[in-house]
Amino acid sequence: MDQGTPKKSHLSNIEVFSGLTTLELLSISDLCQEKYFQIDDQVIDQMSNTRGVYFISRGSVRVINLTTSGKEVTLEVLGEGKCFGELAAIDSGPRSSSVIAIKPTILFLMSAPNFLKTMEKHPSVSLKIMSMLAKVIRTSSERITNLVTLGANARVLAEVMKKISEQGCDKTRNKILIENFPVHSEIARKASTTRETVTRVLSTLSKKNIICRKGSTLEVSDIAVLERTFLNLSNSDIR
Repeated sequence: MDQGTPKKSHLSNIEVFSGLTTLELLSISDLCQEKYFQIDDQVIDQMSNTRGVYFISRGSVRVINLTTSGKEVTLEVLGEGKCFGELAAIDSGPRSSSVIAIKPTILFLMSAPNFLKTMEKHPSVSLKIMSMLAKVIRTSSERITNLVTLGANARVLAEVMKKISEQGCDKTRNKILIENFPVHSEIARKASTTRETVTRVLSTLSKKNIICRKGSTLEVSDIAVLERTFLNLSNSDIR
């Protein structure tokens, strides 16, 4: 590499920093500490008073909340390029969730003061953070509504429908392959139900040839029927 060419920043794959120049990324990298976590290592403890923001360079983490009864509820799974911990950095409040590494993970930790200065210096970063927080609010509102209005079976189907929506599809083809479909325990956490319920619902759909699980891929052979099944369950589950 030419000596006059800046080296590639470790933050080049972080979504909120996309659009920044190589020199700007290197400057931000200087504000971060590199951290390594193994599977099941706790990165953040819910209600702790830490303030730093984490950027995922490699690996993935699970964001969870614990109910008063000790039940674990998965809010989301974040992979490479994502960040977390921004709420405490912005409002100085306690951590709203716990975060657990689910793969060997490399994170870059930035202090809250440096994070706020970075947002002030780079408006594009601020806009991306606001967009990310808006998405979190929308997702949380949807899950709260589902939890209040839907039964467990419908909530499981809602998670399948969400995966279809996230991946995007041509509905005129009426079928889709969902790559890296979550394991049953992960769906159960997101739907606030049991793994057995998830297994029962997906097995029923499989017997009707609506879906087919092939390793980590879920093939949906009839999206229209799946949608009608969800609507029927939703109507019958409404409390």
